[in-house]
This record gives sequence, structure tokens and C-alpha cells, in this order.
Amino acid sequence: MPQANPTVEPELRALLPVGYELYATRLVHPAARVEERLDHYIRHMPQAIASFGSLPIRAFGLGCTGSSYRVSPAMEDELTATAAECGVVAVTAAQALRRALQQCGARKIALVSPYPADLAAAGERYWRAAGLEIVASQRVDATLIDTHAIYELTSDDAERAVATLDFDDVDCIVVSGTGMPTLRMLEKWYSRTDQHDKLPMLSSNLCLAWALLKAAVPTEAPATPQQLLGNRGAPT
Repeated sequence: MPQANPTVEPELRALLPVGYELYATRLVHPAARVEERLDHYIRHMPQAIASFGSLPIRAFGLGCTGSSYRVSPAMEDELTATAAECGVVAVTAAQALRRALQQCGARKIALVSPYPADLAAAGERYWRAAGLEIVASQRVDATLIDTHAIYELTSDDAERAVATLDFDDVDCIVVSGTGMPTLRMLEKWYSRTDQHDKLPMLSSNLCLAWALLKAAVPTEAPATPQQLLGNRGAPT
């Protein structure tokens, strides 16, 4: 995950079933511009995998959705395929979201993101390039101008943004961004009887945990990402 991201590790650890462990490496780059950092992260996955040395990891996840938004879905697939040549399955958070959306048959999405305006726009271009229609979109904080401020957001912030959306003609709600906590919001959403069977909600970290489990131990992965919720209790 990005060097200052405080959310990926606790959320993925909360989601993975007992008996499976998560080991993390930090993506580090000195550039002041977020665009340079994001571009570096996704193009240097082999180096990130190499940082684990001889640790026998079963799957590698890039916990940075924003990096994927800087490339096309096709280029993203090429980059993870190249990273997999290191001998371990590689998947990004955005790829995990794509797979989950495909699994549930979603074509029309409502998109919530915590990004500055330019990166949020790049995210919309990414999802359209992936063949999805964005019916509604909402930035969590319209005043945000730097990605580091994302790490100060809470699950309540994400929930307030979701509440502003119009869900008419939407197949799925996508809450993008690995740095913004989402698990408490997701657990509340799926506990509501009026929504549980009507409209799925997916987040970057939820889908990344699911995709990593499917890659590492396919027989142990649930049919849908949301079935991972409640394994150990969502962190605050």
C-alpha cells in the first residue's frame, strides 16, 4: 500500500478468515506530485514483490486504487501479468472491484470516491473504459486537494457521501479508495433488511481481500466479497 496509507492493513486483516495472514510492504516514492507517486507504484509491482525476499507469499495485492486510475484497464492487466512473472499472482484493488462487479452482473454503478477532482475524473474514465455506466457519482470531500487528506476520512464520511446518491437504475454502489475506511459502513448497509437483497455495495478493500483469498486459496473464497464481512469485526 502507499507509504502513508493507514487503512489497508487493518481492514484486510479484519476481512480475512482466521488462519490466513497478511504481510505488508510500503510503496515509497519521494515525488511531491501525487501523479508521479501513483504512476511509480503500479509500474513497479515486481520490485514491491521482491521486497518480501524469500517469504513464500501466495498472492500479492496492490492496495492503491488511484494508481489503476492513472492507466487503462487493459494496461493494468498487462502490468499485473508482468508482475506475476515473479512467481506470485498479482491483483490490484481496481481489478478486484472489476471482478466483483462482473461476478454480480453489474453494468450501471453509483461511484463514491475520496479523491481530489482530477483523480476522481480519472477514476470515472477508468470505469467507463471498463465498460460500465456511471449513473451517479459523488466525491466525499469536494474541498480535498491532496490525497494525504484521504487518510483523515472516516467510514462516517463515506456513509454521508453514499446518502447523497440517487440509486435509481443502479446495479451496484462502488466506494473507491483503499485509504478511506469503509467496513463499518458496509456492515451497517448489509444489516439493513431493506437493502441487503436489493442493491450491493462494494469497496476497494473489501474486493481486494476477496480477490486475494480467491487467488491464494480458491476453495476457501466465498462466492461474493460481502460474505467476508463480519469475520473478525470491522475495525473502528
